[in-house]
Amino acid sequence: MKSLQNKVLHNLSAFERQLCSVQGKMFELSAKKNLSSKEFIDFYMQSNTASFFDLPYDRTQWLGEENLLQDVLDEKSDLPSGNIFSTEALFWIGYTYRYWHFLTGQASKEISQICTGETMNALYPAYHTLDCTMAIERILESNVN
Repeated sequence: MKSLQNKVLHNLSAFERQLCSVQGKMFELSAKKNLSSKEFIDFYMQSNTASFFDLPYDRTQWLGEENLLQDVLDEKSDLPSGNIFSTEALFWIGYTYRYWHFLTGQASKEISQICTGETMNALYPAYHTLDCTMAIERILESNVN
């Protein structure tokens, strides 16, 4: 997908925005658990938990951020501690990744291959004040091969 300009944009429902917030809070919580942000994001976006969260409806969507993080840790209990991004950046990354999924229909695995967590962290200072749709469109435009 090169641009969102030719795509009919999906208006997120209140429920979808709430799920964006839950994922953002879960990313934020990973910092409180002292998990290395890069490794946490890389693993989560490729995980079964993220795949279930991508489904139109799954029980994980009702778990809340603490239980969602526990599901991730159940999948990989040896996530390393280490370099932690700011909690503001982590919330934005988690929120924006979930928003991206709802906007484009792309799976978390595919999204993280287009733009890694490390890249999202680098983009945070410039993009976090943009509307999510605009930020995602700019990311996609910059990744045109």
